[in-house]
Amino acid sequence: MLQIAIFLLITYIIYLIYEKKANNMYLSTFKCIIHVNGIRGKTSVCRLIDANLRGAGFRVFTKTTGSTPVFIDTNGSEHLIRRKGTANIKEQLKIIKLAYTENAEILILECMAVNPELQKISQKEIVKGNLNVITNVRYDHIFDMGESLDKIAESLSTTVPENGILFTCDENYFEYFRNICSKNNSEAILCRTDEFIENENYAAAYEIGKLFGINRENFLENIRNYKEDFGAHKLYELSDNIKFLNLFSVNDPLSTRNVLKKFTKDTEDITFIYNNRLDRPDRLLLFSRYFFNNMSYKRIIIIGENRSFGIRHLRKEGFLNVTELPDWQNIFNIKDSRMIVGVGNIKGSAYELINYLEEDNK
Repeated sequence: MLQIAIFLLITYIIYLIYEKKANNMYLSTFKCIIHVNGIRGKTSVCRLIDANLRGAGFRVFTKTTGSTPVFIDTNGSEHLIRRKGTANIKEQLKIIKLAYTENAEILILECMAVNPELQKISQKEIVKGNLNVITNVRYDHIFDMGESLDKIAESLSTTVPENGILFTCDENYFEYFRNICSKNNSEAILCRTDEFIENENYAAAYEIGKLFGINRENFLENIRNYKEDFGAHKLYELSDNIKFLNLFSVNDPLSTRNVLKKFTKDTEDITFIYNNRLDRPDRLLLFSRYFFNNMSYKRIIIIGENRSFGIRHLRKEGFLNVTELPDWQNIFNIKDSRMIVGVGNIKGSAYELINYLEEDNK
């Protein structure tokens, strides 16, 4: 029995050595590897970079983990990634191999990890990105990354490349990231918006494109082929008088508040739909602190998992008129709000709701 155990252990060690060498060989064939991290906008940035570089004629392979995990092959076709069990950063190894078999020149990977140690392993041992992005530092994943913005920035900094370039849209933490870049023999570039580059995600994609000789005119032409991730924020007409604003996938409270302001500044007549996830109680905590707090509204409705917990927490925090809906289809019975806004999480009930609205729009 002991001999069998020793044999299996040695076999496994040999396999790990082979896997590491094979992965390093695959990585060496790419012109560059772009590893995208941050709190808000990772999927959009990946897709924008893909559209820009692909439009310039490069063979690009991209993998994102947004509302649904997908990879975009070198021909531009999207493929759903079907997982057995929960997400695991070793999934990136298969994607890297697949990109290699398609002779990709540029590999774009959205960071899968939330835990700081796993982020570090993902960058230093698996992906080894050399043109990396940290989109921004905002409140989210506080149970894994820490409750302060400084701690969250520290967690995200584990994906700063060595001997490469880091792009970030976060002015507040640019100097912090630049100091870490100097220790890693890397350069830091702050991505800014202007009258032509409309938001931070576009700014990051534009700055990376400049390294490949893509000017502003060509960038704006290339991103016309940009395809948004499923569930990106969007306004739907439910009836003549009622609109539904999907902000489920915006995720963090500050970004959700900022996007909401683009659609309306008067929230007194709004019904908020918070989609709760059993595995994300920290996000409900953050929304109660930084979104619903000091926000006027008609009511808050909890859908999704563990709704009773959501109601108890919000009522304990002093929020009034909080209720639940066991079935998301009952949302269409709401007739006394001019706008219904979905926030929090997109997976689960919210995904089903948005899928229904998309099909209905067709």
